[in-house]
Amino acid sequence: MGDLQHRAAVRWQSAMVTLAGQTHRIAWRAGLPAASSTTPAAQLLAEMCAQHPAQRLLLLDVTAALPALVCAPATQVHVHMRHAGMAQAARRTLDTAQRTAQWWRLDAPWPVASVDVVYIEANLSHEAWLRQLAHAYTALVPGGQLWAAAPNTAGGKRLVHDAQLLFGAARGSSKAHQRVVHAIKPAHDINPLPWTDIAGVWPQTSQTLDVSGRTYTSVPGVFAHGRLDVGSALLCDQLPDLSGSRVLDLGGGIGVLAGTALQRGAAHVDVIDVDASAVWCMQQTFARDDVRVAWGDVLDGLPWSEALYDVVISNPPFHTGKRTDDSMVRAFVSTAAGHQRPGGTLWLVANAFLAYGPLLESYYAQVSRVAETPAFVVWRAVKG
Repeated sequence: MGDLQHRAAVRWQSAMVTLAGQTHRIAWRAGLPAASSTTPAAQLLAEMCAQHPAQRLLLLDVTAALPALVCAPATQVHVHMRHAGMAQAARRTLDTAQRTAQWWRLDAPWPVASVDVVYIEANLSHEAWLRQLAHAYTALVPGGQLWAAAPNTAGGKRLVHDAQLLFGAARGSSKAHQRVVHAIKPAHDINPLPWTDIAGVWPQTSQTLDVSGRTYTSVPGVFAHGRLDVGSALLCDQLPDLSGSRVLDLGGGIGVLAGTALQRGAAHVDVIDVDASAVWCMQQTFARDDVRVAWGDVLDGLPWSEALYDVVISNPPFHTGKRTDDSMVRAFVSTAAGHQRPGGTLWLVANAFLAYGPLLESYYAQVSRVAETPAFVVWRAVKG
């Protein structure tokens, strides 16, 4: 019953939105970061796109790729999405609208001076927003235009200040509780460029973190960027000898759990994360290891559909944006149980106030709390 309920919960649906006087169908499902199928910021960016035609445009993390639905048919549309589930929603939306797009990836060399306009739905993390801004600036031709938007209550007021530092000039406006910023790339770069002292802001740059003798790559916006979070550290301390085991890490972040599994003797590790930036980091970290890293949303299943694992490890998210949301941990536990042999073990760390015992007991024969602090609990579950 649990698996059936899980499949029903993540079924793709459609919603209708009116943009520039026309109605469009948007693909959506439960468990995505935004609160609904579209966001006010994305809708405002679509309005800007309808008013300012361009030959080549880039959408950075814009919900449902909305501006692509209102631009001229001849416009070359480029899209980058960090969140794998949001990318799926955008792809489905564009397919329904019969709009083609080129998808840019952060694990490839970032294109330079390639587009005329960039639209950004700004990340709530300030350093991650700076990373978006630096990538946009790099992609724009001289004279190209930036449009970015974010809620006033989620850092929108800093957009203009940051854009001014990079572009030399920027103007902002407020509408529907959103802040919109507009800037034009100058003919010559400001010297020196800002934020070069913040590792990972500019394309193909990163920060490193050393944990137990292994060096991990990290960039702004990735979970626990530049540090070992307390929950993961607690789980790492509890992992047993894994000699010869096939291990799955659900929601790998920068890969500390996967790296610890290798140090404990794991024969092979598969890792999946919803964040394209996290995937890029792990690809750098594990370039010489027997580790497969995939970009994907567990709510949409694993790319290794037939794989079975001896051990699954996870520090799952329990919120979507600022909302407490257990859909991801439910998907993680269901996926773990569905990809384990009898006797396989799940090791999971969670905030102490989250009562995951009943959820684990619905999939596993033996469930125990093997380590506790005032803030975190490490759960161990054995499949019957």
